[in-house]
Amino acid sequence: MTAMPISRSSFVEQAYRAIKQRIIGGDFGPGTQLNINALARQLGVSNSPVREALRRLENERWVETIPFRGAFVRPFDPAELAELYELRGMLELAALRKVMPHPPAEGLGQLEKALAELRAAVRRNDPLAYLAADTRFHQSVVDMAGNRRLSETYATLVEQGKCFMLGRGPESMARYRKGRDQHGAIFDAIADGDTQAAVRLLEDHLRIAPAQAPTKAGKK
Repeated sequence: MTAMPISRSSFVEQAYRAIKQRIIGGDFGPGTQLNINALARQLGVSNSPVREALRRLENERWVETIPFRGAFVRPFDPAELAELYELRGMLELAALRKVMPHPPAEGLGQLEKALAELRAAVRRNDPLAYLAADTRFHQSVVDMAGNRRLSETYATLVEQGKCFMLGRGPESMARYRKGRDQHGAIFDAIADGDTQAAVRLLEDHLRIAPAQAPTKAGKK
C-alpha cells in the first residue's frame, strides 16, 4: 500500500477521512481487515487516532469489529441493500410527485448546487466528494416536499445505505464520463415541470441490482 501522510492537526478527523476515502474508493473492499498498526504507519500517526477513527466508522456502519479478530470493512449484504433502496425509492418518488409540476424555486437552487458539486467531483476524480454530492442531490429532491419528518427518515435510510456503496464511486464516475449524466437529466425534467419524465428518470436511476456485489473484492 502507498503511504498516506497527513498533517499533525486533527488526527482523528483526518484518519477518519483517509480511511473512509479508501473504503468508498474501493481500495479497502468488503471484508478487508483494517490493521491499526499498519494504518497508523501509513498515516504517520499513533494508534490512538486510528482506533478512534475506526470506532466512528463502525458507528456509521462502514466497519464491523469481530471479537478477537479485529476491525473489518462491512461485507456486502444484498438483502439489506434491497430493502433500504425499496424504502428510499418510495420516499423519494413520493416527495417528487408531491412537488411536481411546480417545484419550489429554492429547492431547484439546492438541486442545481448539488449537481454542480457532483460534476466537479467527477472532474477531480474524487469518489468521496462524489458520494457526498450524490447524497445532497437526492436529499434535496426529498426536502422540496417540505415535510421535516419525511426528510429526516430519508436521511437515516441514506446513511444506513452508504456502507453498501463500497467501490461504486469510481464506477459511477466512469459511467458519467461515458455520457450517462442521469442526475443532469433528472434535474432538467424537474426544472421543466415534466412530471412524467422526472418520475421515470428517477425510477430508472434508483433501479439497482441488489444482488450484484461491489466489483472490487476485499483483501484479508
